[in-house]
Amino acid sequence: MSANLIQALISHLPRYAEEEGDFYSVPREALINALCRQHQLDRLITENTINLIETLLDTLAVLNTANLQKGEWCFISFPAQLLATSLLTAMSDNESRFFADNFWNTQGIADAKKNQQREVLSIVEDRRYEHHSSHSAKPIRYIYVAWGIIKLDGNILFYQREDTQKRFDKKAGDYGLIGGRLNQHDVPGDMDMPVLLVELQSANSGLIKQALPDTLKREISEEVGLVFERHFRFKPWRSLKPYRQVQGSAPNHALTEYYLDIFQVELTLEGYLFLQQQIKRDDRLVWFAIDDVAKGETVNGKIAYVKALVDDFDDDRLALKTGLLALPDSFSAGYLFDPPKYGLTLLIDAEKPLLAGALGKEKPFDLVLTPRQLSVLLGLAAHCRGFEFATVEENIIFHPYGWIDVKNNPMLQAELKQLAELFKGTDLIIENHHDVLFRLSINPDVVYFDEALFTYSVHNADLIGTKTKIPVSIERKAFAMALGMTKVKAEVFNVTLEFAHKLQQLSEKQFSSDNEEAVKIEDTYKKGLHRDSKFSALGLRGLIRREAGVIKFCCKLDVL
Repeated sequence: MSANLIQALISHLPRYAEEEGDFYSVPREALINALCRQHQLDRLITENTINLIETLLDTLAVLNTANLQKGEWCFISFPAQLLATSLLTAMSDNESRFFADNFWNTQGIADAKKNQQREVLSIVEDRRYEHHSSHSAKPIRYIYVAWGIIKLDGNILFYQREDTQKRFDKKAGDYGLIGGRLNQHDVPGDMDMPVLLVELQSANSGLIKQALPDTLKREISEEVGLVFERHFRFKPWRSLKPYRQVQGSAPNHALTEYYLDIFQVELTLEGYLFLQQQIKRDDRLVWFAIDDVAKGETVNGKIAYVKALVDDFDDDRLALKTGLLALPDSFSAGYLFDPPKYGLTLLIDAEKPLLAGALGKEKPFDLVLTPRQLSVLLGLAAHCRGFEFATVEENIIFHPYGWIDVKNNPMLQAELKQLAELFKGTDLIIENHHDVLFRLSINPDVVYFDEALFTYSVHNADLIGTKTKIPVSIERKAFAMALGMTKVKAEVFNVTLEFAHKLQQLSEKQFSSDNEEAVKIEDTYKKGLHRDSKFSALGLRGLIRREAGVIKFCCKLDVL
């Protein structure tokens, strides 16, 4: 009946000339009367069918709106008439299709066919959204998303999204926060599939939102390889207000409403160390500075996709930056010994090789170490300090924050376990994590090395010259220990010519601690060179120090 009615309607449609622009309209009531009278159709069925078709043609924007308001059908152009006739002919002909029978199949199809599906949906959904008053069109797709924020040292970890060229435009960004969308397998319990799919494809489903933590666990495992509880934990940070956009990967393109929950991720030690290795292996994992995220800046051609998050902060990017900065880091070094104004100095050739205590009051550490134990301790301290190694013993892996992995080095593993026991009960703690990971658990900034390793150099030509400032160099020579051999490290500093002469004078003669000239030299050093981060990183306790009532120069001086 419906096919016959639609076929009969075609002959009664208004017409629009292909040329010259002539046209006429037909009253809706005349269409109904003609179909009922000439084709002996039930009036109620005819009215309902005409109303339905009118709604369809109006949605396609092929009918003149002004005429419709007067109860008339009038095409706005000849192409509009063609589109309406094509659609109605297909609806009344059982053999007509706009697409092949398997066109909308998505299983095992090539990308080219997915793109064809996407193009069709894009035309329909983009136009529906764009032409809707106030952009308030109703979504037809609902997505629930769990994002995790992994933050370290002012940076946030992002992951390159699948199908980035189609999912986002280049201006929006192609890297998203770790995490992703919920699927039906994330929802716990034995729920009937029809009920589950209806909930999943409904707006603001509380049942589905409750499953987002399970989505995050799965997504972090898939994207980063981290295992929940063993490698990380998390807690809620922010539930974003619903976010709408016409988008979707591959052919799943429609006006979509997103429900996004964001969680702050806390890494265990094992998780943190695993993540460092994973980032080296997978170039899809990228750090973005918080400032770049908040500003939407491009970094090496990459843009972080955080539009939904920006919208949730009411487009206030400064507030977004403040919110991200306020989040705690996902992992903290957490040194077990982090005293203020303290120093630990490791000596190379000394009966008691450790000096420790309040700055200026350090005393020999009352602990006897074998040469091998000192060599192992020196290695831990050098790595704790961040020294670069020229060579590394086999089967040792260096990790950040002073950690070393020795699971494949049984001898060193046993030595570290013994050393950890030896230091138990002292301020200097050697952490042992499952007899595999070890570190000297002290703030690196208070760890120093034998003055004999350091040389201060200045060129004689500069000393006898007239330049106001001249370059001087401080070098830490390479030294060997149980973990390998460190690299030579030298830093150049620009100092005043007068100060360079004073340092040379101090290196050649010791002055009493109440000598005014020596005190001035010490004061100039402490206000300048000593505060330079490059100097601190060398691991020298000080270029000048007081000892036994004298002010002395603390390393070898070379005039080149």
